[in-house]
Parts: sequence; C-alpha cells; structure tokens
Amino acid sequence: MENNFIDSHTLQLIMPNEMSMIYPIQQTAKAYAEMLGFEKKECYHIELLLEEILSNSIKYDFMPGQKESINITLNKTTLGLSVTIHSNSIPLDIEKIKSFSNIEKENIIKHNASGLGSLLINKLADSVNYINKGKEGQFIYFEKNIVGKAFTETQNLTDFDSNIIPKTAFTFYVRRLKPEESLFISQLAYYAYRVSYIYDKIYYPEYVKKLNEEGEMLSIVAVNSDNEEIIGHVAAIKHEISGLPEMGVAFVNPHYRGGGCLQQTSEFLINLLKKNKTIAAIVHAVTTHPYSQKAAYKLNFRETAIYISRATPLLMNEIKETKLIRESMLLMLLLLNNDNKKQIFVPDHHAKIIKEIFANIGQKIEILPAKHEPFNENDEAVVEVSTDSYSCGFIIVKHYGSNIIALVHKTLKSLCINRIESVYLYLPLDNPEVSRCCSEFEKVDFFFGGIVHHTGGQHYLMLQYLNNQQYDYESLHVFSDFAKILVNYIHHHDPNQNMS
Repeated sequence: MENNFIDSHTLQLIMPNEMSMIYPIQQTAKAYAEMLGFEKKECYHIELLLEEILSNSIKYDFMPGQKESINITLNKTTLGLSVTIHSNSIPLDIEKIKSFSNIEKENIIKHNASGLGSLLINKLADSVNYINKGKEGQFIYFEKNIVGKAFTETQNLTDFDSNIIPKTAFTFYVRRLKPEESLFISQLAYYAYRVSYIYDKIYYPEYVKKLNEEGEMLSIVAVNSDNEEIIGHVAAIKHEISGLPEMGVAFVNPHYRGGGCLQQTSEFLINLLKKNKTIAAIVHAVTTHPYSQKAAYKLNFRETAIYISRATPLLMNEIKETKLIRESMLLMLLLLNNDNKKQIFVPDHHAKIIKEIFANIGQKIEILPAKHEPFNENDEAVVEVSTDSYSCGFIIVKHYGSNIIALVHKTLKSLCINRIESVYLYLPLDNPEVSRCCSEFEKVDFFFGGIVHHTGGQHYLMLQYLNNQQYDYESLHVFSDFAKILVNYIHHHDPNQNMS
C-alpha cells in the first residue's frame, strides 16, 4: 500500500493562553519538523518563532484575566511546513506590525526599542501573515522552508564521494550565468556545503534566477568546453549592511577542483565590477580554516575587520572539524575605483590599528582633530536595527544625537532579551562624536572589531558585543600576518576574556 500519511498529515494542537504551556508546544513542533526533514538549526528557528509569537500574544492580545484557548495547526507544505495560530483575542494592530517588516528602508528604532520581536519573526520565517477575521478571531500564519528542498525534491543528488580523483586534463571558459541554469548552481552548492552554507538562498533555484534578473546577484560560471557542463560558480551579492558587492557563493564540482576554475571566474567578476565603476568589493571569509582567506588574498583582498561569533558553525564537505563553535568571519576588502583621500575622525586609543587597517587596503586617510560640540536637546539620535537568522543583531548609527548613548544601551538590552548572541555596532567616522561614543560603549563591554566600508563612501568603526559568551580565540585560523595582528588586537580588547 502506498504511504501518503505524511503528505496529507495535519497536526492540530490546543493550548490555554498560559505562558507555561509554550514549551510543550515548542517541543511538539520540533519533533514534527524533524520528521519532515528539517535540520537542527531550522528546528531551533521554528521553536523561536513559536515562543516569540505565542508569548507576545499571551502578554498583549488578551484582556486581563481572560481565559481562552489558542489553536495551533501545523501542515506539511511543498517546501517545508506552515503554522497557523488562531485565537479569540484582541484584534491585531496589523499596520503597526507591518511597519517593522521593511528593515532596509525604515528606521526601526528611533525613540525606543520596540518592534524587535516582530523584526525577529520576519527574519526567521520565510513568510508571515497576520489576519483579523472579526468574530472568527485572529490568525497568525507563517511558513518555514527546508533549506535545499527546492532542488533536492526536483532531482536526486548522489552524495559526494570523498575518494573522487579530480580531473587534470580539461578545458573551460567563463561567462555570465543564464537564467535557465539556476538549478545547476543550487546543486553545486549542495555538493560543496550540503545545506550549511551561510547564504541559504543559493539552495533555491528560483531565488538564484530572480536575484540575477533583478541585479541583486551577479553570477559567473565556469563551463566545461567539451560538454558545456557548469563546473564552477562565483557571484557578487549586494551586502545588506554595506551595500557593496560581496564576492562569495563560490564552489567547484569536486571532479574539477584544482583546475583554476575559481581563480578565473573570480578575476572575470572583478573586472566586470571595475567596468561598472564599483568602488570596492568585499569578502567574508570563514576562520575555521584558511582556505577561503588564501583564495581572497590571492585576488588582492585585504583584511579590515573580524566579526567574532558571527554565525552558527559551517559544515563544509571534506573539511572536518572536531569542535563546533560559532563561526567568526574575516572581512576582506578590495578597492576598485577609489583613489581619493578620506578625512575621518577616530578614537585616540584605536588610532594606530585604524591607520594600519587603511594602509593594509591601500586607502589614503587624513585623521582630523576632534572638536566636540554640545548637542541641542532636541537633536535626537537615529539608528537602524536589524537581526538575522544566525542570532546576530546590527545597530547602525545614522545620526549622532543628544540621546545616542541611552538609545544604543536600550537597543542592546532589547536585543539581548531576544536571545541575540552577538551584536555589531557601526559608528560613522565622519563625526568627531565617534571618539566619545566609542569610549562610552566600551564601558558596557562593546569592543573593537575593525573598519567597515559603505558603498556611499562612508566608513564605520565596528564595535561588537558578545551576549554571555567567552569566545575561544584559539579556534581562529587566519592566514596573513596582518590578520594575525588583527586577531591579537581584538582578543586583547575583548572584555569577556578577562573573566576568571
């Protein structure tokens, strides 16, 4: 008899509107997600989504003393699962909720730190809908996709054989990706990383196609001259924070490794960016091994910052790690079309290392003397806040104001309460306030991370904060002499390293 149980299965749960009942719901949903094939990290995201939605609903969506049941329905979908939460609660303020969804265009936090819960939900879920149905009650619906589901169900892939001997006699050429070839890129990503690659959209052919068509991704491929097979890929993707093209999602068919595919596709891409008058390109290289750092260094990328505890561990095929800790990322930059000297302000106690960072990338700077002018009381600070699925938070100072210290402190507290593991704070170097603010934020355990460039020509001092983490710096493997200097400097300034 054909087994169609899982395809038609719906799991329905009913709970009272009591906080103590959230945990059993989370555990049941986790078991259901595991049965559908979700990885451990994605199951954890589903647990966080349920906790955030249910706890907010119980706290704010019922009258004092109101006792009601909450209905939770889980369904298998083509790409993963859907969750519907139904209750007879106070009507939802949908417009306010939606105001937090576009984190790239709006200042999420200006006067307070509200909205971070909604922001976290929008980041963890693949889609979220809030619906008021009058007497029928309120409905919250979200979907979570299985990474790689789109292409693994389309075509079965054989596991990579670690004993494959790479081919040595082959020729290839390099060109732009064609829209109809997106599936092959998702397959190559699977061969190289299984489903652990940090840029998870690469596992969805429809996303690869759409991003290339819209100009958000610029994909270059290596093609076997004999049979027109795509054997390698590298792309430039618009980075959410800096706006610069980030080179990455680079992988080669295991049969063709060592043949120069990545080098030539990367050089082709860099030349294309230069022709497009791009100011600079960046790379985020992992630090559990030096391979991606060496590849970027060979292309003349140089180090500007290190994001400590930036992501959950990556599991790359053929690279075996015995100890799994949060991955740190080395930010590397290549100047392409920028010869102007930059005038900046810097904190005196970090001036030496900042000068070395700019010299490392070949950027001329002039450090201006700081003259602090008192703020008008009505001159309020403006920051942009975002989070991602790797439990990281980002605070970008858009305007220094009289309340900047208090605003960042309040935002940091909200991020930590929402179980954000690492927080990265960006302070513009075009204002003398950077010196005072840096010192104030270091008093609450922010510490030096490096320099981050922006597509508009702006430069930021990046400070970082680890939420109850004592990071193992011995796990960092960096390649260049300057990267080692940067690691030692950051390690020395990490306040959590001085704890007994």
